[in-house]
Amino acid sequence: MLAYLHTSQSVTLLVTMADTTVGAERSAMTPAIVALAHTHELADFVAETIGQAGGRPVIVASLDAWVHALDRYFPVLALLDLDISGNWRSALRRCKLRPHTRPIPICAFGGRLDDATRQAAQAAGADAVWSHRTLGAELAARVKVSMEPPVVYPDGWDDNLTPDAIAGLRAFNRGEYYEQHEHLEHAWMAEMRPIRALYQGVLQVGVAFYQIQQGNWAGALKMFRRGLPRLRGLPPVCQGIDLAVFRAAAEAIHAEVTALGPERLAEFDQRRFPRIKFVDGNQP
Repeated sequence: MLAYLHTSQSVTLLVTMADTTVGAERSAMTPAIVALAHTHELADFVAETIGQAGGRPVIVASLDAWVHALDRYFPVLALLDLDISGNWRSALRRCKLRPHTRPIPICAFGGRLDDATRQAAQAAGADAVWSHRTLGAELAARVKVSMEPPVVYPDGWDDNLTPDAIAGLRAFNRGEYYEQHEHLEHAWMAEMRPIRALYQGVLQVGVAFYQIQQGNWAGALKMFRRGLPRLRGLPPVCQGIDLAVFRAAAEAIHAEVTALGPERLAEFDQRRFPRIKFVDGNQP
């Protein structure tokens, strides 16, 4: 069932009823998929498809609400109906120009879809454009991939950590989140292969923890939302690191901090910051 809610910015959202119940904390851990549809019938279909795939549908009622929801929910996928009234080109560009929402894949769809509209949507930032006729098949497949992205094994994933990376991870495990940045940045800049995303992702999660310590809610979210996408899709064990466990812990903290908001950030128990562990049980 869908229900209208009003956010603090007076933006109307359609969200699942689970978000308004005692199950809100558990719901917040379910990856969100934000969608804007121009009819209630289409919104119901999209929400049902997302829900059947195990996702958390967040169905919005306007372009402003769609842009706001990408900030608020940090979805694994965003869907945009091109038949909606308003400047959808501007909304697409806004989301693709900002660093913290740029990684979110956006799929657009429309019933009145011609070549010019398709090209305009792609030029504005849509990663895929579907017709209403193919929406059903395309949406179900894309939701599944977004919920469980395929594991990628980049060159170097099974190499040993570099000395700079080891120094950074040791600082990280001592809770020196400011200091770990320098070491991991050196490791990231020296590594030219795609595996450099591992160093940059851990670095940015560490900076997010530092921002929590400083009471900077917006800064923490910004760094989480830059770092976590870099770790998604990497192997569960990467250069000896138990990355799957670390990533899950960091994603849980991101979800909790997002729900707390800036006013309640101090309630977060910083003793829950995870240590980075190796699969053989040794510490870096």
